[in-house]
Amino acid sequence: MFEAKDAMGSKRAAAIKAGTRKHLVAALLVAVSVFSITPACADNLAQMLYDVYDNNPEIQAEEAGLDVKKAMTKKATSAFMPQVNAYASHSMVEENLKAGGTDRTRTSQYGIEASQRLFNGFRNRNNLIKAKYEEKSGYYQVRSREREILLEAVKAYMDVYAARKMITLRREHVANLEKQKRATQARIRAGELTRTDLSKTEALLYRAYASLEGAQADLGGAAGRYEALVGYRPGDLIYPQMPVRYLPATPDEAAKKALQMHPDLRASRASDRAADYAVKSAQGAFLPTLDLSGNVSENFASSVAETNKSDRSLSLRLSLPLFDGGARSAEVERARAARSQQVHQTNALTAKIKASAREQFLRYKAAEAATRQAKAEVNAASNLLRGIKIEEKAGQRSYLDILDAEVSLLDARELEIYSRADSVIAIYSYLAATGQLTVSGMRNEYARNDPQTAAVVERARQMASADKPRSGRAVGRGTSGDPWSGMR
Repeated sequence: MFEAKDAMGSKRAAAIKAGTRKHLVAALLVAVSVFSITPACADNLAQMLYDVYDNNPEIQAEEAGLDVKKAMTKKATSAFMPQVNAYASHSMVEENLKAGGTDRTRTSQYGIEASQRLFNGFRNRNNLIKAKYEEKSGYYQVRSREREILLEAVKAYMDVYAARKMITLRREHVANLEKQKRATQARIRAGELTRTDLSKTEALLYRAYASLEGAQADLGGAAGRYEALVGYRPGDLIYPQMPVRYLPATPDEAAKKALQMHPDLRASRASDRAADYAVKSAQGAFLPTLDLSGNVSENFASSVAETNKSDRSLSLRLSLPLFDGGARSAEVERARAARSQQVHQTNALTAKIKASAREQFLRYKAAEAATRQAKAEVNAASNLLRGIKIEEKAGQRSYLDILDAEVSLLDARELEIYSRADSVIAIYSYLAATGQLTVSGMRNEYARNDPQTAAVVERARQMASADKPRSGRAVGRGTSGDPWSGMR
């Protein structure tokens, strides 16, 4: 009975192994065909984030929204310019005379009229400043969305990297268990082990097959998220540089950095200023309005009774609103309430950003400690397995102890892989929480510390300069000396 089960297990293992080989061969052929017709993809985090900024439609949508606010600023500027109109008219009057006959009179008029508002309670000025602050708020909203998308891309990058490492590790574990199964069967025939040892090996082997399938599914999902964000399938990914130089010493310093650089807070503060000028603009409706207008016209008539004439006029008009049923007062109250609401939202956002910066800083510290502990656990598990194998040969340990030690080592190696990935995600989450995660910062940081990345970035710049210039790109304004600040 046990021999029949052994044969069935061996056939199943062989079938799974053969199927795996077929899948590997098919995947290799697909990969060769794809890479033979597509350009090489970036293999490091810096260039990948550079491509995310270029290709991601959500960032492009935010930039289009910024263009809308720029247009509103131009519209507010146009209120300071004069209004000039040209007009022309032609009319014909036909009159039946009592003496008989018809009298037709044709009249033509051509002219130009211009008007200039000289004063309207400073509303044009306040509306223009308000529009500029709204545009500034929109600019930081673009940066905030960029920050969010880049952090998602970092997570997708590390998910792909970890999934590939996990697949490699679990394939090695499957191969090792298959080898041990064959060795166990040989030792059973020699009388050294029992069927219980074989059953334990088979149970671990089937679990390893399932874990391998799960890792492959994780890779498929991570690769799909990667492609959705970047625009192409992931290539050969390398473990990224850790920008530890931008880490502060304490959580309070992290909170201070976030208050200085976080784009959401900058956008909210700009909205505060826009709300202030919205109130001033509403209050300006109570002040008088002064307009200057001029007109030049030429009149031509075909009738003898009417003579051709030229008109020139220049007028200055002052108007003062006296009563409108309370509409202006209501508008001032609305603007003040909106300003109060915006101020409270800024205060709440400030507290939230401070707490988030502290939390992400502490999470990175915890992830860093977990990575060190996972590495130490791998070393301890390796030493444990080595010692148990020696003791098993001396008869002090059983074969099942070896299997348990191998499972412990596998768990430790998996934990190390995930810990390293979590450590990268944690440090970039901190950079995102403090507003320092930008494309220009990634490019400058990696180019400074990684020659391979510097070469990739330089190649990308050369390719970009060869292409036609792209419209609609948001250009960073005055930035600080921090290379993580500002958009390219």
